[in-house]
Amino acid sequence: MIKGLLKAAAGIALAGSIITGNIALAVNLAADVAEDETPQGVYSVDIDGSTLKVDTKTLNLSITRGDRTWYSGKRFSGEDGLNSLWVNKLTDGVTVGYKSMNTGTTRERTISMLKPKITFKERTDGFDAKISCRDILVSFTLQVRLSGNKLQVKVPFDSISEDAPEDNKLEYLIVYPFFDSSYALTDGEILIPDGSGALIDLSVPTSAQKAYSARVYGSDYGISFDTITSNSPQTASMPVYAMMYDDGGTMVTADDGAEYCSVNAYVSGITTNYNFAYFNWIYRESYVKYYESSGTDGKSYVAFQEDMNKFDLVQTMTLLEGDCDTATVAKEYRKTVDFKQNALSSDRAGLRLQFLMAENKKGMFGNEVVTMTKTSFIEDVAEEAAQYCGNLSVSVLGYTSGGLNNSYPKHFPLDGGPGGKSGYKKLSQTLKENGVNFSFTTDYAKAYAGAGVNEKKLALNISNQFTTLTDSRAGSTAKFNLINPDDAAALMKGDLKNINKYNASVDYASVGSLLYSGYKNRDYDRAYTAEKFREAIELSQVTANIIKPNAYMWAVCDSYLEMPVSSSGFMIETESVPFLQMVVSGKMQTYSTAINLNYTGEDLILRLIDYNVYPSFLVTQKDALELYGTNSAGIFTSSYDIWKDTIKSIYTQVDGVLSAVAGCTVEDRYTAGNGVYVTVYSNGKKVVVNYGGAEVTVDGTAIAAKSAAAID
Repeated sequence: MIKGLLKAAAGIALAGSIITGNIALAVNLAADVAEDETPQGVYSVDIDGSTLKVDTKTLNLSITRGDRTWYSGKRFSGEDGLNSLWVNKLTDGVTVGYKSMNTGTTRERTISMLKPKITFKERTDGFDAKISCRDILVSFTLQVRLSGNKLQVKVPFDSISEDAPEDNKLEYLIVYPFFDSSYALTDGEILIPDGSGALIDLSVPTSAQKAYSARVYGSDYGISFDTITSNSPQTASMPVYAMMYDDGGTMVTADDGAEYCSVNAYVSGITTNYNFAYFNWIYRESYVKYYESSGTDGKSYVAFQEDMNKFDLVQTMTLLEGDCDTATVAKEYRKTVDFKQNALSSDRAGLRLQFLMAENKKGMFGNEVVTMTKTSFIEDVAEEAAQYCGNLSVSVLGYTSGGLNNSYPKHFPLDGGPGGKSGYKKLSQTLKENGVNFSFTTDYAKAYAGAGVNEKKLALNISNQFTTLTDSRAGSTAKFNLINPDDAAALMKGDLKNINKYNASVDYASVGSLLYSGYKNRDYDRAYTAEKFREAIELSQVTANIIKPNAYMWAVCDSYLEMPVSSSGFMIETESVPFLQMVVSGKMQTYSTAINLNYTGEDLILRLIDYNVYPSFLVTQKDALELYGTNSAGIFTSSYDIWKDTIKSIYTQVDGVLSAVAGCTVEDRYTAGNGVYVTVYSNGKKVVVNYGGAEVTVDGTAIAAKSAAAID
């Protein structure tokens, strides 16, 4: 009887039966389907106001809530120019990337192209499908669960098997890449997590030739990496993207395994006429393998990871009903993130002044320390700035004996030139009495060349080489090696006594943004590194200000430092948006990169106000000319005496608006004319920013050209 039902159902299981529109028939399969049978038909289940229908042959599905249906892949036209691979990618639930070990090439096929045997098991909240790709002898289980407006897809790592890895090795999986996709020019947008966030407008033709593709949390520096420079593309620091339309949309998040996926987005005109986005889940990568005897200067060849990255693939599609925009997604994503409880807050906008204390350079008889700032000078500056700023933070950089260059990972003892122990002690006491936040800038993930670190503490990449990168902090061009996360955590713990002695907070560089695996002398993956850094900061119980923290670090973050205020500007993008800021608003204080290192005038000030980001400056007592010949020679203007009037002016403008919404979350954001943006906060205030050249009126309030205001 079961087989009869399945055979009857097969008549409606067209290639993409679910994706072509209404389904006339749905067959509820009996619970006792034999394990060796592959059902043919459509399985339907109703739960929490949603109806899930799935083609049991291709695993293509649809979900209906209210008046809208979300399709995992809908072919809009039979004449859309798709070849067989793309037709199957559109209509199959899973696409498999694998390496043919005989030819060394990567091949991409969908499950229906790999002689699949699918064992389908129905559930009241979804289904399980054990997929055996007999062509390549790779199998895995796809688990799909529906709860309210959330569809969660999971591939447990333990379910993956390779019966002939000497012939084919799994490289990546893509699950439902065309979920909520659209065709040709349409009213809609794709939101991607590039830097502060970016929109891709689907209603206008694109001149872009490349899709957007970015590794979540950046490259795995234990396997492959790009050179870090001041103009490197922004990082995708959040594992989220969204398809947004006038009648609803979808927010897609990578939950477990986010360390091993990339975000990809295509628009009509790039490869196909479809608009779609997806996560690519990475199980193996190619890498450069050096001959052991030759090192990085010798010959090399391209190798392929032997073992798979171990993670459970967990991807959640949140169905958004009604008009869908960036604010809608930001509020929804905010619900999924852990934030630090009782993080720093104030009823005033913040101002961060980071002081470079000392550097070093090669002299006639060895290294020569160049003192740039005295602690007594900072006391005077803080007293002056506190007259107009009620939320001042002072951070010191290059305070270690010998100066900044080559100091990391050492942070103590203190250099005597700027003031030594007594000078810093007096500074910390004076700042505390005046209500000024004081912090040491640290970097525990990096060991600079010549720092004298035990090589056993240095991270080795998969090619058995030290992981060496170029630093771009504070204008530096120094080389550094990454440190094993366990040793980095130990260094963090070892410095706590000194940090607490000065009643200081910590500004953490690198540990919040660099994510890497390690091999050879110690094996650890990216998830372990992330957890170790997060745990070390939490255990320190010290106020943590983190530079460019990835989303997994927000649970221990008081202040977000060096927050991006734009996207990378890829050609496919049509507009930068403050998506990142909208997510973290009200949860932590946010500060810009050093304004004096890249000051662009009034538009930058308006951008800070629009994006709710507080100003930050890197300053010194002496003129930046003193840095000539050091690794910080790239700092071309830093004298506080030159910048103090500009610092006061910029802060006063920012505080004059953002103090009205300090500690509030963003509830909405919209345009009120060409170049005019309105952000609505949880206290009912609206921040209006007019980038245009003419006065505008918003809710009865006149907003002058090139200005901003907070209104009721």
